[in-house]
Amino acid sequence: MVRRGAVRRDRRLTAAFGALAVGSLAFAGWHIAGTGEPPEQAYTEIQVVPKKAGVFSIAIAGDTMFGDGAAELIEAEGVVATLTGVSGLLRHADVAVVNLEAPITDRAEPFNPGALYTYASPPEAADALAAIGVTVLQLGNNHTMDRGGDGLADTIENANRVGMVTVGAGADRTEAVKPVLIRSDGFAVALVSLGEDYGAAKRSDKTAPGMVPFSADAVIQAERIARQAGADRVIALVHWGVNYEEVTETQHYWAAELSAAGYDAIIGTGSHFLHPVEVVDGVPTAYSIGNFVFGALGRFNSMGRLGLGAVATISFDADGGTLTLQCLSVNNRLVTYVPRECDAEESALAAGELQGGLVWQGSIGTLTF
Repeated sequence: MVRRGAVRRDRRLTAAFGALAVGSLAFAGWHIAGTGEPPEQAYTEIQVVPKKAGVFSIAIAGDTMFGDGAAELIEAEGVVATLTGVSGLLRHADVAVVNLEAPITDRAEPFNPGALYTYASPPEAADALAAIGVTVLQLGNNHTMDRGGDGLADTIENANRVGMVTVGAGADRTEAVKPVLIRSDGFAVALVSLGEDYGAAKRSDKTAPGMVPFSADAVIQAERIARQAGADRVIALVHWGVNYEEVTETQHYWAAELSAAGYDAIIGTGSHFLHPVEVVDGVPTAYSIGNFVFGALGRFNSMGRLGLGAVATISFDADGGTLTLQCLSVNNRLVTYVPRECDAEESALAAGELQGGLVWQGSIGTLTF
């Protein structure tokens, strides 16, 4: 019998040698096979003091956008009004991440005026997110360039202004590929943000701003940067899939590649509703945690989907790790742009939908890995 760990190592080596055969990873400025330290500024580092001795935890919230259908509420009461139902759900963790699906900027002109959906969130969104404990903004998605490179620069500036950092997009590929390295009490966890290829206008390159799409090189290189920086665990934050559709073959493919490359957990966003949780070659994989606070009305009813999302929390201790999902009610036809924790009936629906070895108690499902 071949052990699972050995299979993962073999697949990782095969992928690495395949990438080397294609060529060097010039866009990051250092060779994937290098054994030295990554170059200066190859990653963003933050330090935290764990809230519980011997345990390090990261809360990850899904698709987030302040505007569109919620614009009237925001204009009347501010962004904070949309967060009242979830304002306490991220503070239990040492670090909190939100997948931001709209640049934070005053710029009104869409980068692509012909796009069906194009969003922006007001600058106060940065203050509101920081106030509920958000530490990191995940930008590796299809809306991060909705106001172009200037809008992306505004987003990063607004995040930094209130003490948050960003991951997954930047002024060029070198900036976009940087992981966030979180050091805590002698333990380090890295966050890597990747997504599907949403077209040339949205992907970064040597000189152009944008996000980082999946490729064999990008998957391996980002994990290697994180390990070289000192990460004990690496979490992949991925944006993929089709709106309101089930898990695709493309998602299954990249989940296997991320697992083979050595990532320790995979948390997905993109479809706007909850997908099942699986363990892919030993790696816990939440294909989609759905929406967090998302200003569009949504198509849950017309597509026959549960209007549920979740806050995923990954915790590591000396014995291993746990993944928990806190169920959220996010159908704006019901919650009118103010999402909240699931009630008993909604939690039971989530438990039936997600499966994947999760053990549910009330609105929280738990998987040990």
